[in-house]
Amino acid sequence: MTKTLIVVPMKDLSASKTRLSGTLSNSARTRLVSLLYQKTLNFLIPVAALEKVEIAVVTNCKYAKNIAKKLGVQIIEEPSNLGLSDAVLHSAITAKAMGFERLCIIPADLAAPLESDLIAMLNSKAAVTICPSNDLGTNALVVSPPDVIPFRYGSKSSLSHLQEANQKGIRARIMKLDSLTFDIDTNKCLVRAMQVVPEIAGVCA
Repeated sequence: MTKTLIVVPMKDLSASKTRLSGTLSNSARTRLVSLLYQKTLNFLIPVAALEKVEIAVVTNCKYAKNIAKKLGVQIIEEPSNLGLSDAVLHSAITAKAMGFERLCIIPADLAAPLESDLIAMLNSKAAVTICPSNDLGTNALVVSPPDVIPFRYGSKSSLSHLQEANQKGIRARIMKLDSLTFDIDTNKCLVRAMQVVPEIAGVCA
């Protein structure tokens, strides 16, 4: 079995969900980010046990590290406030040094992920498996080995990741899995999330 590490990048709470600042107060955004982060880890833990993979959070946020420790999740210390691509690269280098052969990057803000969708990603045989977001960003990514392609997070990054794989002659696969595209980056996504997950409406009140 391929030794796999699921990595959850986590920014400082105050720097997260800034696109919702016109809709939510700072305290509501902090509560939302905290809830989504904890829900993501609680979702991942039983899946990781089932699939015999490990989990780590890459962060330099004290709060995020404390939550990870309480849940028994590994921590990859982020050396400074890196951008997402550099944070994932740092985790890839660390994972490879630890003997992991594959890396699965999952965002910390999924509203209602399904176990079956994540397992489908983990069971992909492609060297690069991309689950795009609705705006063609990258919501979930599985790469083997962990540094097989450069990370190009940002606008339409799913296309950039696919291009990187194609340029290297690496087999890549696009998997459109609805529950893994359901993050909360815009007001429209927030409204949908509050309808689907009442808990989210509660922390945003």
